Amino acid sequence: MVGKNFSANNLGQRKASDFYETPYSMTQQFLDTGELSPRVATLEPAHGKGAIVRVLKKNGFADVTAYDQETDFLKERRTFGQGITNPPFSLAKEFILKSKQVFRSKFALLLPLSYLHGKERLDTIYSDKAFPLKCCYVFCRYPMLGDDLRADGKYRTGMMVYAWFVWDRRYKGEPMIRWLDNQPHILSARTL
Repeated sequence: MVGKNFSANNLGQRKASDFYETPYSMTQQFLDTGELSPRVATLEPAHGKGAIVRVLKKNGFADVTAYDQETDFLKERRTFGQGITNPPFSLAKEFILKSKQVFRSKFALLLPLSYLHGKERLDTIYSDKAFPLKCCYVFCRYPMLGDDLRADGKYRTGMMVYAWFVWDRRYKGEPMIRWLDNQPHILSARTL
């Protein structure tokens, strides 16, 4: 019996560079939650072509530092108030652990929802009460990452569920789940 391969890893379709741009509307929907403050110094450590940074600046985030290839986030020695990124998924664990050192208050990473499971992740990431996972903002439709970005923020649907994972040093409860209704941003067959 053949099953579905939701990530396309085994079909040779995964990008070798692990570079998947974030549609503008996905970042905008997250910023609309109010989790990040435009008044706090913000780092985007895997900016690629700058899609997330464009949305941050459009929303009044003035103190934004962004880099990609030229600076290795995993060697970062500075600290920032908050951070946001769509990390290389192959380095997600390393980005989370480093983020807990670099960010003073809060950070958000766009990850596949399946990143919630795993014993090692439970022990090394999710059991941490000093800098705990606060919330997952789950997109109700499966966004397709990897296509060229559209100025209108619309995108096709794919086969993987994504969520913005938010860690907050001040949070003192169990992780919450919230949903982001991205239906208005999905390309219909008529608009393709």
